[in-house]
Amino acid sequence: MKTNRCIVIHPSDEMYGADRVLLEALRTAPADLDVEVWLPTDVEYPERQLTRALEDAGIQVRHLALPIMRRAYLRPARLPGLAWRTLITSVRLLAARPRLVYLNTAAAALVAPAARASRARVVLHLHEHIDERSRAVVPFLRFAHRIIAVSRAVADVLPTPLRARTRVVNNGFSAQPPTELPGFAGGIRLVVASRWNAWKGHGVLLAAWNAARREDLHLTVLGDKPPSGEAVDVPALVAASPRPDTITVVGPTADVRAHLDAAHVVIVPSILPDPLPTIAIEALGAGRALLASDGGGLREIAGDSPLLVAPGDVDAWTRALEGLDEDTVRAAASVSRGRFEQLFSRETFDQRMRDELWSEVAR
Repeated sequence: MKTNRCIVIHPSDEMYGADRVLLEALRTAPADLDVEVWLPTDVEYPERQLTRALEDAGIQVRHLALPIMRRAYLRPARLPGLAWRTLITSVRLLAARPRLVYLNTAAAALVAPAARASRARVVLHLHEHIDERSRAVVPFLRFAHRIIAVSRAVADVLPTPLRARTRVVNNGFSAQPPTELPGFAGGIRLVVASRWNAWKGHGVLLAAWNAARREDLHLTVLGDKPPSGEAVDVPALVAASPRPDTITVVGPTADVRAHLDAAHVVIVPSILPDPLPTIAIEALGAGRALLASDGGGLREIAGDSPLLVAPGDVDAWTRALEGLDEDTVRAAASVSRGRFEQLFSRETFDQRMRDELWSEVAR
């Protein structure tokens, strides 16, 4: 007999985009559903930020050897270990007999066949843009009864059979009311906040920053190098800049909103299609101008904005930085909060998740 249990499998133990979305999703779970979150042990997360947040919310957490699909494991020498972790996780799932298995991100998709074999309903929350580099995950997505895509850009690149079972649910958050924009007498203050993954575009942004040579622009860099995957050495790039005094590297911080409030513009310079970056949504919620790459879900966030830039084009980013002025920034900031309330509010997200995720329990 099945228990009224939901097993959640998630690939990290941090507090970045997908981690925060997981917390928001679990907050909407039915009160009579026993939720248990399985987190991986293959990568060391010293602070275990997500674990602490889940436990504070009264959600049970288990740390297990999960088969998380990371690029480093897709090499011949690493495949046996990945296969073994898939096997033992499958055995655990079959023994648990949950009603629902919720796989948060495509990195957890290796578990989908076993989840389906356990006769649970299987929902995969897709936060990634599937491209040629990640096609290996597609066969596993077929085992999900339902796919929740975080943006239309993510859904539209899926194979046709998968799109038929895919629903788009934009991420949504609660956000404090915007503060007044800082004064412009000291120049225009910009902030970039994300992991320093190579595809997040820090190298392009800093190259453009060096070329622009505007002394009235000031950049604050938040974030940190990722625990796995290709990274950019942001502090080294800043140290090599001809104008390092115009750049402040803060690194990781628990108070991103304070830095947004101190800025005029939030920059998202991703060089690959960014599915639906949380920081861009937070920029709207904070009532700040968004200067972003014109790709992936960023256009869905920014809408018809003049501050969209060709991804990876240093010259285009240089021109965008040089073209910033007070009138442009104020105009972009003035419409941000309204767009946030219309598309990315917590209330909208809550209802959509109840409709598209938790309704699967009854099935």
